[in-house]
Amino acid sequence: MPEPTEAPSTQPPVQAAVGPPPERRVDWLGRVMRLGLVLVIASAAGFLLAPFAAHRLPGADALGLPAPVTIKADRDYDIVDAEATARRRTEAAFAERPVYDHDAGAADEAVARIHAAFELMRGEEAALRDTPAARDGRELERRYAAQRDAFVSRLQVLVRDEDVAALAQARFSEAVEHDLAALAQKGLDGLVVEDAKLLPAGRDPAFALRTFRDGAPNGERTLSDFSLVRTAEKAREEVARTAAARLQHEPSALRAAIGRLSVAMVRPTLVHNQAETERRKADAAARVKPVVIPVKRGEKIIGDGERIEPRHLVVLEGIRAQRQDEDITHVRLGGGALVGLLVVLLWGYARRNFPHFRPARRDAILMAGLLLGTLALGFLGFTIADALHERFPLLPRPSLHYLVPFAAGAMIVRQVLAAETALLFSLAAGLSAGLLAGQSMSFAVYATLTSLAAAGLVPGSRDRAGLFRAGLAVGVVGVAVTVAIGLHGGKGAAEILVAAAAALAGGALLLPVAVVGILPAVEGLFGYVTDVKLLELANLNHPALKELIVQAPGTYHHAILMGSMVEAAAQAIGANPLLAKVCAYYHDLGKIRNPVYFAENQRGENRHDALAPSMSALIIKRHVTDGLELARQWRLPKVVADAIPQHQGTRLVGYFWARALKLAAEGRGAPPDEALFRYAGPKPQSREAALVMIADSCEASSRALPEPTEAALRALVSKRVNEIFSEGQLDECELTLRDLNAIAGAMVSALEAIYHTRPAYPARAGEEPPAPPAIQVVSRP
Repeated sequence: MPEPTEAPSTQPPVQAAVGPPPERRVDWLGRVMRLGLVLVIASAAGFLLAPFAAHRLPGADALGLPAPVTIKADRDYDIVDAEATARRRTEAAFAERPVYDHDAGAADEAVARIHAAFELMRGEEAALRDTPAARDGRELERRYAAQRDAFVSRLQVLVRDEDVAALAQARFSEAVEHDLAALAQKGLDGLVVEDAKLLPAGRDPAFALRTFRDGAPNGERTLSDFSLVRTAEKAREEVARTAAARLQHEPSALRAAIGRLSVAMVRPTLVHNQAETERRKADAAARVKPVVIPVKRGEKIIGDGERIEPRHLVVLEGIRAQRQDEDITHVRLGGGALVGLLVVLLWGYARRNFPHFRPARRDAILMAGLLLGTLALGFLGFTIADALHERFPLLPRPSLHYLVPFAAGAMIVRQVLAAETALLFSLAAGLSAGLLAGQSMSFAVYATLTSLAAAGLVPGSRDRAGLFRAGLAVGVVGVAVTVAIGLHGGKGAAEILVAAAAALAGGALLLPVAVVGILPAVEGLFGYVTDVKLLELANLNHPALKELIVQAPGTYHHAILMGSMVEAAAQAIGANPLLAKVCAYYHDLGKIRNPVYFAENQRGENRHDALAPSMSALIIKRHVTDGLELARQWRLPKVVADAIPQHQGTRLVGYFWARALKLAAEGRGAPPDEALFRYAGPKPQSREAALVMIADSCEASSRALPEPTEAALRALVSKRVNEIFSEGQLDECELTLRDLNAIAGAMVSALEAIYHTRPAYPARAGEEPPAPPAIQVVSRP
């Protein structure tokens, strides 16, 4: 029962005792359970992600025979078509132009040789000029004969004896040298090839012309005009005609010598570089990428009874080649390890970086089950999509995969757990979906983004219809994602349209249907309470609340007032306002059994006056056990039923405990046993249950205030919060000192709204204003 009114207190809202931190105990059972869950997830994921045993693939000996069974790809393959690759490489090599080297310095180099040879011979004459034998012609001839081999070596052409004699007769004059150089330059000028047959032939006879001067490269170009190319024979004929015309006034012997030497100086200046041509052809062939035939998971390679053709064998041989070193056990281990590492890393990151991420064991089991359920749903959905593609080949298989509602798991997690948990689950489910789709990065992006959208939009869903509205929004997000993926992948408009339609149907229809079907099972198996369920319980037409208002109207009114108080306090600290309000509505449900023994339901007579304090305390405490029994009868969720004992914690039935102490002090009774006056507990385990405890004490005490002013209410709330804190009732819930201050402020505001005063209305003429009603102070255990 409420205590008498006290003077306002000036103590701070919350005073905490400072002591050594409690010793942390290692939760070995929790660690073992988490390890077991990871192993279960990895094992199951390995079987879902890895290909199952496939049929024996036909070999080359089956060419032309009917296929014994329908063969589908058990995963994504990139099959290299060796024959097509070789054909394209041959075409690329054939298309490469032959390389010819042009010696652009051939004429200059010939002129230099001629000058060196003639300079050598003129040097002999100059050396003999200052000697006594200068006038001896035989000595000069002897010297010319001695230098003949050196002359030929410098000239680098074969020279007849009569030609040397003719040149000697002309004393190797500069005029003869200039004539020979001019003729040699004419013969070597431009592009000279040994034979026209050495030039490329065909439809496109162009070739790559590399120019060299003095052995160094001097540019490259493509030449297709063969009129610029002369054969060596034609060049020699031109030199001979020019020599005959130019040297017609020279002695016949000298004319013949210069003509033969100039013709001999002509050589090819354009030669085919076979080595460079082959190198370029090899490079061109190497640049051709292998011809790859993409085969997607579930794609039919050949149907049952269909005749095996070479194109089938290409794919089958490629699959066999990629499988030859593949061990199914290793593949499953790899797939399971990827999912296991993903779960462990995300869980560890959240534990270290999200302060409020402290999932219970049932939360971990739920997320593990939903993740495996998501993979199983995807596996089943892909199988159905493959069957639809076989029935309707015009529907692209990858587009049908968007029908699978991968976001269902994230939406369910967000319905029962925190936003951080739903975020981590969305990442795990989305990336795992990409692995299931054949290591598809685009599908992983789609599944992750739609899961995030589902987790972000579902908190606003307060009823079943709200789930369908959230599903429609997720479908719109899926359409945007699929269109972006299609545009990025260069897909056609028709394929993008089919994918977008599938994503819209999967999100707007299949997703909410799956969530509505699975959510009740999650609530029943794991004891979760969603906002949809809480809204049903918050309906004042609920049978339990209707019974409460009939049997205990004062308790009903007290519960409704507490609902507004805890809702405001929950919003102030970030707890669940709807859950807190529902817990407040049902926390005193047990008072239905004995309503007249509680002060808020009494009208004059107080039956406790005839009872011993211990008996009164027993009756008062009985409302907890009666409440739990009624909660089971009305099938209230566990989280709501738990608030019935936890809102009293292990506190004393204060009024009757004080009465028993007073009687013992007056000698009218034995010293009381404290255990008879203390609730069995447990203490509040959640923030919402703690709010109900605080609101219960504050609302009941506020009834005894003669003047519920702001100062009085603030002092009262501060006193009650400090009492509950100092008794250690809040030790097992996650409330901080900052939370308690926010709770006190929110409850003061709620009480002010409850006890606000109205302005006095002016009295009518001739009437006396009504006297204010007297405040009756009632007591409550």
